[in-house]
Amino acid sequence: MASGPTVGATSGTTSGTTTGAALNQREQAAADARSRILAAAATCLVRDGLAKVRMAAIAREAGVSSGLLHYHFDTKELLFGEVLAYSHGVSTELNAQAVASAGEGSAARLSSFLDRCLPSDDRLRHEWMLWQELALLCIRDPHLAKVGQDVYELLYSSVEEILEDGVERGDFTLRTGARQLAETAVAMTDGLGGRVLAGDLGLAEARTALTTTMGILVGLDDPLPPAAPFPTSPPGPGRK
Repeated sequence: MASGPTVGATSGTTSGTTTGAALNQREQAAADARSRILAAAATCLVRDGLAKVRMAAIAREAGVSSGLLHYHFDTKELLFGEVLAYSHGVSTELNAQAVASAGEGSAARLSSFLDRCLPSDDRLRHEWMLWQELALLCIRDPHLAKVGQDVYELLYSSVEEILEDGVERGDFTLRTGARQLAETAVAMTDGLGGRVLAGDLGLAEARTALTTTMGILVGLDDPLPPAAPFPTSPPGPGRK
């Protein structure tokens, strides 16, 4: 009689463990497929342009079936919204690394963050192309517009935090609110970066314009220092 419950309990535990492992494997496989789809969508948008990109092409690029693609994303708009959020998540991690590698100086940290907002390497140029393709959709589609607003809010907040920290340290003297200056700084990177991407302004000139102007706006006697060297990486999804 004693052996009956023992065997039963052991079998139940094994079965539960097996079921849990199978669920975890399925969940991991689904997460991997979703990541491949998002990365593939970003690649297709940059390569083919928004007007020509097709869901079937994204499925082929991701190495999944069209059925699996539509299982994860019902519509192209929903997929593009996820691409925006996913790409910014990738860039956020890299931006944090760039700021950390710049050291403790407020001016160096600000310079490194803003430099990441320019198309200054292969990955960032890829990101810029992606965001340019999606910009019109953000204007026309309320769901995508909200995603775009959330992403820009994170950019503004990041710059604002660096500015406020610089003021507290006595490094910066602002003639306007930190939030207003943060929005101005991001707008400058948008404008300068667009010209770099179009080929009518060199990256060096854009950097000089950005560091000189921001140096004045934060109350420095000199431009912001050049951004700290940051390891480049292959093209991939990310902010702009």
